[in-house]
Amino acid sequence: MYGVILWSDQTAQRAVIWCEDHGKLAYFNPQTDAIAPVTAKKQPLEVGDLIKFNVRDWCSVRRASKVELIAAARFPDLAGGLAGANVELHSGQPEDFGNVIAFRKTSERSQRATA
Repeated sequence: MYGVILWSDQTAQRAVIWCEDHGKLAYFNPQTDAIAPVTAKKQPLEVGDLIKFNVRDWCSVRRASKVELIAAARFPDLAGGLAGANVELHSGQPEDFGNVIAFRKTSERSQRATA
């Protein structure tokens, strides 16, 4: 599978990966997920790197292994773009759903009840 690094800890070489299938995020930790020991010669993963990897589900979490760098810094703005899209999606007035009633979130109902 292909993916893009959304977050990385360069010291520990851990990463959170956005997957090409738009499913759950995948997590990579070389101490538990690497097939071979991680060496100092390997380039640390950075935000925006395009990678190829194997994915498996482990305790309802996607884990990445056999991570291979395809292109460094190929999508450097993806993490920010996804965060911005989330803010736009959850801000402002509810969308017009025709005859469907848009229910407020539980937190909005409890705030309104206490006001």
